[in-house]
Amino acid sequence: MIADTPMVRQYKKIKLLYPDAILFFRLGDFYEMFYDDAKTASKVLGITLTSRNKSQSNPMPLCGVPFHSAEPYLAKLLENGYKVAICEQVEDPKLATGIVERKVVKVLTPGVILDTEHLEEKTNNYLACLANYNENWAVAFADISTGELKSSSFSSDEELQNELANLQPREILIPEGSDSYKHFKNISNDSWKPIFSKKEQSLWDLESCSDLLKNYLGVKTLQPFRLENKPESIISLGVLLNYLLSTQIDDMPPLKNPVYYDKSDFLQIDETTRSNLEIFKTIRGDTKSATLLSVIDMTLSAMGARLLKQWINYPLIDSEKINERLARVQKLKDNVNLKRNLRSCLKEISDIERIITRISTSSAKPRDLGAIRDSIVFIKEIKTILKDFDATEFGALEGELDNLDDIYEIIKQSIVEEPPNSIRTPPVIKEGFNGQLDELRNITKHGKKWIAQLEAKEKEITGINFLKIGYNKIFGYYIEVTKPNIHLVPETYIRKQTLVNAERFVTPELKEQEEKLIGAEEKILELERQLFEQIRKKVELQSDRIRKTSAVISEIDVLCSLAEIAERNNYIKPEINNSDFIKLKESRHPVIESTLLDERFVPNDIHLDTKENQLLLITGPNMAGKSTLIRQVALCVLMAQIGSFVPALQATIGVVDKIFTRVGASDNLSKGQSTFMVEMVETAYILRNATEKSLVILDEIGRGTSTFDGMSIAWSVAEFLHDLGSKTLFATHYHELAELSKDNQRIKNFNVCVKEIDDKIVFLRKLLPGAASHSYGIEVAKLAGIPDEVIGSAKKVLYNLEKIQSKIKSNITEDQLNLFKNKQEHKKENELIEQIKNLDLDNMTPLQALAKIAELKEKLPD
Repeated sequence: MIADTPMVRQYKKIKLLYPDAILFFRLGDFYEMFYDDAKTASKVLGITLTSRNKSQSNPMPLCGVPFHSAEPYLAKLLENGYKVAICEQVEDPKLATGIVERKVVKVLTPGVILDTEHLEEKTNNYLACLANYNENWAVAFADISTGELKSSSFSSDEELQNELANLQPREILIPEGSDSYKHFKNISNDSWKPIFSKKEQSLWDLESCSDLLKNYLGVKTLQPFRLENKPESIISLGVLLNYLLSTQIDDMPPLKNPVYYDKSDFLQIDETTRSNLEIFKTIRGDTKSATLLSVIDMTLSAMGARLLKQWINYPLIDSEKINERLARVQKLKDNVNLKRNLRSCLKEISDIERIITRISTSSAKPRDLGAIRDSIVFIKEIKTILKDFDATEFGALEGELDNLDDIYEIIKQSIVEEPPNSIRTPPVIKEGFNGQLDELRNITKHGKKWIAQLEAKEKEITGINFLKIGYNKIFGYYIEVTKPNIHLVPETYIRKQTLVNAERFVTPELKEQEEKLIGAEEKILELERQLFEQIRKKVELQSDRIRKTSAVISEIDVLCSLAEIAERNNYIKPEINNSDFIKLKESRHPVIESTLLDERFVPNDIHLDTKENQLLLITGPNMAGKSTLIRQVALCVLMAQIGSFVPALQATIGVVDKIFTRVGASDNLSKGQSTFMVEMVETAYILRNATEKSLVILDEIGRGTSTFDGMSIAWSVAEFLHDLGSKTLFATHYHELAELSKDNQRIKNFNVCVKEIDDKIVFLRKLLPGAASHSYGIEVAKLAGIPDEVIGSAKKVLYNLEKIQSKIKSNITEDQLNLFKNKQEHKKENELIEQIKNLDLDNMTPLQALAKIAELKEKLPD
């Protein structure tokens, strides 16, 4: 067996330290991957897999990518959930004695990404860490591209799962071998599949985590960060920080001070409700259109877009803060020129929130400094616009906005107008900024001119028209002569290289000039690197100011976006207070309204309170608009509590603490849950967590089981919510539930009406008082295109079934009308109803159906 080379031994030693990452091992101008890493990378990246020592019985698998164009390859590996350890040459190969020293300088993971090339610009990229201490759960999360660092605690894993679904972190840290964390691995969905990174359980130690946090923050107590008596949050923050320090090695980007938040500080929306209301993605999984975000997001900067998503994820419950946002939106909507001028500036501002984080590390690029410089021009203009407008609503924001004049001057004086993306692509530094650099540039400028003149002179002297002077990294400058002209080459030329169709030569004169040129170019690269680093550090010292300014710009962008959509879509300012009612006049669904082209959306009034109209029981046929109506109420409340205007003619909204929805039908096969089971689990969650300050939206509770079981459940759920006091919109097909209003004074019956014209139905989409008298199921089936012969047969069957049901009901005394309390007394009738319900009408001819009805009639009691 042949012994490993020194390079292979070096590789193996480093790889042992990073077993869960693909090692990008720098060899000259390439990052090489070996063994299993090479097999994985070649498959994911679609690059050629080759091998070293092919003559051996067990050759070493190998693949590689150019280091100067590695970014797309890194991005693809991260997108696919892989970690990558970047191993660089940390000494100059020319100065190395023996093998070049190498070490890992950074570990990239899906949750720890700094370069914008690997990130979605409008979405935060979170790394999360879970911790459990004394039965309390906590999550800490960070986006190192923006410096955000937050944590929160939860009394149940159910609440924590909802928060994780809200945050959608790309990577989640959990302790190795701990059973209590296992079930979190099932939280992913079609659009969100986090990776779970397991770390040693010993890291989840309260004392060491507390010490690490204090040391990092430079404090003696964690009390100012609201972390007192929050050991679970201290642990989650400590483990997360430890992970970041271990992956970023000596290039850790600065993080903001940790912010602890309590979920009760915000309007709470669980994962199911977020999905049902199609806030960020549709039921079909589309995130680009037909969602609430797609309708109201008119932000012009990436950082504004990210802030708007945070506002939607964390709506306010403090009416004063909500009204402060609404007043600013109102001012912008009323002053079109102000809004237009601000937005014209906002669209020119780069993502300085992420750029300043990069500038604080070795990831900074010359183009980043240029982007900061150019953005400051428009930041100063925004400050001037707000100052000249002189509105009290914007006084605080204008005061927090920093002109950043000194930073602008630092960059303007030193960096070229259009800086390159790489420091190795000069020019980066402005002419006149550094005398030594100007002198070196002068040498290269005249040197290249000298080369061009030499080429012309040699052509003239030798008479070789096809003579040319070229350059490559291996041979330097050379004179190339085609084979047919070799006989004309002077004796003073020194042969350097033979090609198929030409020969290459050098002369003493050319070599002398080459040394001057190459020496100057290398010195230019090194001097520019040094100067750029000095400038970067000067800007880095002001990073807190830039970060605070980026936060103000983000808020102005979101406020302008909300004002713009309010103006375009004719939204109105809601009145927000702490009352117990929700009153919407001519409310509309913001998303569906935006998709209608030639059709007008039919608006509806809604009044909910806790004294007379607490639970609205809404009946009506399919397609009448019940589901749209109840969802639009929830969306109006949500929009109002983020500080947005709402689609209505008038709106008064008492702040709600939670919004719940149970709508639609779906199963969860991965958890072994049927459609009905999913419905019951979601309903149970609502009943356990709703309060008298909550808004509950229920659509067709109980339809996934037998008629009487379903009706019983729906009846009982309605009574429970009535007694609890939650403001509720309850859409149902069970017309029998209308009886609830007789004994429950705060339940009111409403219906979404239809009109019958010439044996056809017209959906009026209008909500009216009173219960619906008819389901119109056959009429809807006709609209769907069911054949006429089937429709005709269905009408006959329905007629006979209704006669049977009428006869059954006539045998039930008034006392027995409440089916939900006396089901055992009507077992026989129930069995008959079940048989009717289970008739396979799709596979029966009309004759067979009539025969079956006759058979059932015989079984009825006299």
